[in-house]
Amino acid sequence: MNNDVLSKVVLAIIVVAVAVILSRFLPSKPDPEKKRREDLAALAKKLNLRFNPDSDFKLAGRFSFLSWFRLGDIRAYNVFHGCHLEYPVVVFDYTFGGGKYTYYWSAFIVEMKTNFPDTIISHESGESRIAEALGASHIAFESGDFSRAFRVCSSDKKFAYDVCHPKMMEYLLANKDLTIEISGTAVAVYFEDWLRPEKVEFNLSRLIEIRKLLPEYLFTKA
Repeated sequence: MNNDVLSKVVLAIIVVAVAVILSRFLPSKPDPEKKRREDLAALAKKLNLRFNPDSDFKLAGRFSFLSWFRLGDIRAYNVFHGCHLEYPVVVFDYTFGGGKYTYYWSAFIVEMKTNFPDTIISHESGESRIAEALGASHIAFESGDFSRAFRVCSSDKKFAYDVCHPKMMEYLLANKDLTIEISGTAVAVYFEDWLRPEKVEFNLSRLIEIRKLLPEYLFTKA
């Protein structure tokens, strides 16, 4: 082997050795999804909620009376459950669709001992059109500001008016990003986004506030 070839071999060995050393000792590129899961787990511990990051294909079936979970095969994951501010809650990421069109949403649900008709309160966007496509009729309200900001669809118009009383409308107008469904034994708030650790506690508080704004006489009639 001549000196030129030997030099090239030695250089190649040095390059490989340096690459191996660097790969072992330099910090690896951070995984944002792993970090999010870790932050969600830490948050669950802080809130005294149980947390499971694994996929759950049965959870949507448990809440199948909610129209938002009748959109096809749904995979839930990053599931929180337990009691928050004395209310039983479930919070999770979920996906539906597949292939080229996969949708990533999150849901915050408080469970109730009642049985309410399906009512959806959504802002003017894709989800409001989904609600109407599912067969719910749009209900008009005297408040022009509220009617311009939200679309209310319900199988029971009287119930929708009872839910959307002045204080509820005032609260929703101050929180226009909310999409709400009240049905069966649940009040749910949906977001067209995955769970963000810095917003989970805030959105849980808003969910509980919506539950508290439901008139108590509705529970005696249900």
